[in-house]
Order: sequence, then C-alpha cells, then structure tokens
Amino acid sequence: MTTKTVRLTTTGMHCGSCAMMVGMTLEDVPGVLEAKSDYPTGITEVTFDTDLVSQEQLIAAIESAGYGAEAE
Repeated sequence: MTTKTVRLTTTGMHCGSCAMMVGMTLEDVPGVLEAKSDYPTGITEVTFDTDLVSQEQLIAAIESAGYGAEAE
C-alpha cells in the first residue's frame, strides 16, 4: 500500500455542514484513509491509497457532491 496526502482547493462550500459533506463523501470512496475539509480556508486534505484511488477520482467525488475542486 502506497499512501499519499493531497491538498485540494474546494469551492462552493457555504458553511461547516458543506465541509462535513465533502469529508463524508470522500471517506466513502474506497482507498480514502482520511479526509478533512475546512470551510473557512476552502482546503480539503485527503490521505489515500494510490493503488486504489487517484487524485482525479477524489476530485470527481467532490464534484459529484456539488462542489468544485482542484489540486493546489
């Protein structure tokens, strides 16, 4: 298992509940070990197994929840 942590700029969050939704969405993705999203800064930090999921898939998961995301 190879793990990696990335920081993603996340847009469209309006409150702490939005940040929780982003984090929960990511944690449902197979291979994600930890996800934390911070509403005030708009930064989402994700630790994941690179053998199971890619950074592009993480961004797609955030977008599927109705938010924007891009690599920092």
